[in-house]
Amino acid sequence: MKENIVTAVDDALLLLMLLGEKNNLGLSELARLSGMNKSKVYRLLCTLENRHFVQKNENPVTYHLGHQLLSLGNCARQQINYIQVAEVEAEQLRQRFDENIQMRIRDNDEILQVLHKPSGQSLQVRSEAGNRRPLGSGASGRVLLAYSPKDVQAHFIEKNPSIEKSIVTIRSQGFAITRGELTAGIGAIAAPIFSQHGECIASLSISLPLSRFSDEKEQDMTEQLLLSALRISRQLGYDS
Repeated sequence: MKENIVTAVDDALLLLMLLGEKNNLGLSELARLSGMNKSKVYRLLCTLENRHFVQKNENPVTYHLGHQLLSLGNCARQQINYIQVAEVEAEQLRQRFDENIQMRIRDNDEILQVLHKPSGQSLQVRSEAGNRRPLGSGASGRVLLAYSPKDVQAHFIEKNPSIEKSIVTIRSQGFAITRGELTAGIGAIAAPIFSQHGECIASLSISLPLSRFSDEKEQDMTEQLLLSALRISRQLGYDS
């Protein structure tokens, strides 16, 4: 892989990353931070400035990121489809545990399943993309409610005050676990997926028969599910 890297491009990208971390850096500081000599840094900055990836300030001479990066960032956000991003992680979870993997989103007062990776085992949870259920029901519904806007939560808490404690717990631990809540003999674990703005846009979950839902398996599944949800979130621009 490294033999195919173009050094000049890699060095230019390093300068952009440095400017992304700290605004208005001068030539000497960029050379020091990058480990490159001033002459090379200057030529790279001139090239980046010509393409509007970098903008130069006068008196004193410093550099900051240019508007072309805003345009590219908007293009990237439009091209990254969260379902496509989640597909890879969901499949890896399915292969690891051979249990049902789902992704759901909130649609007003309901949750909608938008992705489903079925278990290959003979005894499995029946589920398919497109099905709906009330917001707040099941592990996924609880997660999506816990990270919903305050006015949405207030509506549910008014009808069922006990939900407030569940919301606090889920937001504190970062996931929800249910056993036999929606269907007898079925358990589930769900975790939130966040957008670049820190909003919960979906839930990622594992569902399975309680006969296979041991304490040891619950811990392993929860850890892996949280890691998968975090990786999806980061690919969508979430940074926390």
